[in-house]
Amino acid sequence: MARPPAPAAPGSTTKKTPKKAMSPRTAQVIAVGVALAFIGAIAAILITTLGGQSGGTALPETPDAGTPQIVRDDAHRLTEPAEAEVQLVEFLDFQCPACAVAATVVDEIKAQYGDRVEIVVRHFPLTEIHPHAVDAALAFEAAAAQGAAVEMYDALYSTQQQWSPGAGSQAAAFRSLAEQLGLDMAEYDRVVGDPATLEVVSLGRQDAIGLGLQGTPSFFIDGEQAQIETLDQLLTLVEQKLN
Repeated sequence: MARPPAPAAPGSTTKKTPKKAMSPRTAQVIAVGVALAFIGAIAAILITTLGGQSGGTALPETPDAGTPQIVRDDAHRLTEPAEAEVQLVEFLDFQCPACAVAATVVDEIKAQYGDRVEIVVRHFPLTEIHPHAVDAALAFEAAAAQGAAVEMYDALYSTQQQWSPGAGSQAAAFRSLAEQLGLDMAEYDRVVGDPATLEVVSLGRQDAIGLGLQGTPSFFIDGEQAQIETLDQLLTLVEQKLN
């Protein structure tokens, strides 16, 4: 997993506190930790050096962005406990392979601690390298507007390998996912086409950059950026906060 703002040095290790046995899904993501750190390093370099759009839907500037915020009122939640003990915020890119792997750990946290941990999603589309990221974010926003944030989050990542390599716009693929989720398609189309929705995605990206983030996925736990080298450490940090 990428450790924003800079990847971990090769060969570095982190001492972990004892905790209960992890699930097979979490064990699997640990095995790809080194590869994800490399992906994060490349993303950070590209964000720094490229700038501008490389295809897909262009993002507008948000003139009144103001001070960068970790969470804004229009951010969507994957969990909404009655009394959250911990807040986990993820800045993500739906076309990012590392984010798709991270989603398995987010799902683990949601399954085990969804009644205690509030999980918030913010957009950070890496438009320089992921031309479909903005359209995927718009699809998520349109689904979330109908109360299907969790379902679209899962659908986008579970099908990422199908639409991510596609040439040209993948808006039709995302619309098909919305149909499969049983959404009101007229309302879905309205939200996707609303300039205000695009501004929400743009504001998320501007917040991420303003906060100094250089790659995805990036996490904040109770307002502090989670400095992690593997995704297993994310689960550990959440559990430490809860305990």
